[in-house]
Amino acid sequence: MASDYEPDDDNLRIYGRHKRHHEAAKAELEDVRERAKGDLLAGATPAQLAKLTGLSDEFFRRIARAVGAERKREPTVGREARKKTTDQPGSPA
Repeated sequence: MASDYEPDDDNLRIYGRHKRHHEAAKAELEDVRERAKGDLLAGATPAQLAKLTGLSDEFFRRIARAVGAERKREPTVGREARKKTTDQPGSPA
């Protein structure tokens, strides 16, 4: 289905600017990931890095688990938290 849509100059400018911004952020993400590995191993928390970068805590939590960074607290949700509760006497299997 062909379209004869042509965005006006203002929209072209905005869309182009957004695309360049998105591509630059994507290119930088690998550098952020590599630097985060060292910082997490050195004691930074996922929340601290999230606040500094605007990325999610979960992004940094996954990196921390992958590099074996020390946990700052016990997991409260997910597979590891469920495993802990089912290992306790009296808990449902």
